[in-house]
Amino acid sequence: MFKIKLQKKFISFILQQSKAGFSLVEIMTVLFVISIGLIGVLSLIVQNIQSQNINKDALIAYQLSQEGIELIRRTRDTNWLAGQPWNTNLAPGHYIIDYQDSMPQNITISGQEYLKQDSLGFYYNQDVVSDSNPTSVFSRTVDIITNPANANSIFVQALITWTNHDKHYNYVTETTLYDWK
Repeated sequence: MFKIKLQKKFISFILQQSKAGFSLVEIMTVLFVISIGLIGVLSLIVQNIQSQNINKDALIAYQLSQEGIELIRRTRDTNWLAGQPWNTNLAPGHYIIDYQDSMPQNITISGQEYLKQDSLGFYYNQDVVSDSNPTSVFSRTVDIITNPANANSIFVQALITWTNHDKHYNYVTETTLYDWK
């Protein structure tokens, strides 16, 4: 009988030893491995958000640059419709232009090339100092250059510049416009 009680106590002791919990070192190791994994995932999420912001700004810059070219093209086409020479108001120079302008405007004030955004989301050049709409991060200049090889054409270059997190970016669109009419 004593032998049976001793065997039961021994078996009970063995079962209690096998049910022992994790040691502090094991818990710390598991938490360290999990935290390293979470840091990696969070780092990827932050990097993805930053890339999306850069891509969004690049897409806006592309559209603004293309718009600058199209506005110069509109001036040429308007000249044709009005019966004027095709290159009226398209002298070589460094200009600003937005959808409200009928022709390119000379840059007269430093910072005038920065675009503002109205409540509908349209970008435009600031006309007056008291304009309450916020200045965007984008600036647009349009350069018109005479083509020495062909008097019936001009080079047009639209340059968009912007800053995102202290990094400077730019986007350039170029084309040649002809007097093909």
